[in-house]
Amino acid sequence: MDCSIVYYVSYKTGYIQRGLAKKFRTMTDITLRSGYAAVSVPDLHQKFSRALAESQLVVVIGGLSAAGDDNVMTALSEHFTSAALVPDFSKRIVNESGSDGYLIKTGDKYVLVLPDDPEAVQRMFGTELLKNISPSENADDIKEPVRTHTVVFAPEIENPIDRIPSGSRLSIAAIVGITITLLVCAAAAAWIYLLYRQGGF
Repeated sequence: MDCSIVYYVSYKTGYIQRGLAKKFRTMTDITLRSGYAAVSVPDLHQKFSRALAESQLVVVIGGLSAAGDDNVMTALSEHFTSAALVPDFSKRIVNESGSDGYLIKTGDKYVLVLPDDPEAVQRMFGTELLKNISPSENADDIKEPVRTHTVVFAPEIENPIDRIPSGSRLSIAAIVGITITLLVCAAAAAWIYLLYRQGGF
């Protein structure tokens, strides 16, 4: 299975890359094909699309704690919608010391979203996770260091991709308020200009 990694606004890329490289050396059925860095949502969409086209497993690192539209799950939700990708399943990977991760399957592709935390990635990316990726039949043979906790898959009650809004819209009251404020400011500016022209200042 080919694997691509996309680092999205990830500040600890080097540490995570070294940790994942050690993991990949113990896996005979996963080959690291490519790596990308994305610094914005449009950049993420482009790099993620390229990675998904060339690999069966795409690992996205970072962006889980970003706010609003910059959040990686919001950005991926938008991409799934625009590319008409349908998640066959999605599982939340509980991280006991930070942002949770996600494992999503669409067709014969897997998307793994992990936090920008080298220690968490070391704990979360292991045998229990790989047992949920069908081509990884030899997951039991992977030699791992002693783990401080077990990765837990939360119940699949909801799809996290569907749960995240694709964008935020202003209410009608907010739009009316903004419009009135702009009109008042424009009227005040025109009144000051007229007084200035007539020598009132």
